[in-house]
This record gives sequence, C-alpha cells and structure tokens, in this order.
Amino acid sequence: MTEQLHEKHEQFTATPEVEEKAPQKAEQMSPTEELAPVAELSKNAEEIAVAGHELPTHEQSSGGDTSTLVSKELHDLTWNRALTRIRKRLPLPEKALSKAIHQPVVDAVSRVGAKTVARPSGVLTGGICAFAGSTFFLYMAKHYGFAYNYLMFALFFVGGFVIGLILELLMTVLRRKKA
Repeated sequence: MTEQLHEKHEQFTATPEVEEKAPQKAEQMSPTEELAPVAELSKNAEEIAVAGHELPTHEQSSGGDTSTLVSKELHDLTWNRALTRIRKRLPLPEKALSKAIHQPVVDAVSRVGAKTVARPSGVLTGGICAFAGSTFFLYMAKHYGFAYNYLMFALFFVGGFVIGLILELLMTVLRRKKA
C-alpha cells in the first residue's frame, strides 16, 4: 500500500507539466490563471489520498496512553527541577521546611484540605478559641459546681472559626488599601 503511495507521489512530483505551467512573472497572470495550478494540484492530491481506514494497522498512528505517561513524567521532572532551583536560593531553615512540606504524603493531605470550604485562619482561630473557651468553661463548672456541657466546645470552635474568617477578611481589605 505504501509502495503505491510512493510511486504515485514520485509520478506526481516528477511530471514537468507543473513546472511548464508556472509563469515566469506573477504580475502577468490573471486571478483565474493563478488558481488553475492550485485546482490541478488539489485534484491530483484527491486522487492519491488514502483514507485512514485503508492503511494497514501497523501504519496507523497509535494515540494510546503513552502521551499521558510522558506528560506525567515530564510534569514530575519539571516540578522537581523547579523545587531544586528555588531551594538553592532559600536560607537553610526554609530549605528544610520546603523539603518537609513537599513530601508526597504532605502534598496529598494538603490537596484534600484544599478541597474543603474551611480556611486555615478560621480553623486555627476556632481551635484556639475552643481550647481557651472550653478550659475556662471547665474551670467555671468545677469552681461553681454546675455540669459541664460538651456542646460548648463545638460552640466555641464555631465562634472562633467565624472570628478567624472575619479577621482574615479585614486583613485582606487592609492590605489592598496599603498597596
């Protein structure tokens, strides 16, 4: 099949008709005369064209999974090179922190956490408020003799979370005004 294509290609390219019809000066040609060789070439190309299903299976291009594997490998390679290049510029403590943070396990946990609605500032502030509030509430319960309510921990956490979000919003607004 490919031999037939090569023979037709050689036959088509070896014909002197196309060279004879090419004018010496393009200025002397009318627009219809300029398109005549193009029409003839497209007619000849349609004659020798082969549909993809006519090719044997070994000549068809394989668009399999190799492209995704290569792109994954290239992505990992460029990621590692970029991290190495950036780490060379960092001070020693930040370089150690970068190596710890960019471990595959930490990256996986970080990706899961990034998909949640919770903001880190809200979670941190909520945790601090829950700890401080429940500690104070436990002290008050022991000192004044009433029963400790475990729901208070969740309420302190939610309240601290909201406070953390509000603080983050205020800091963002203030930074934009300074810049």
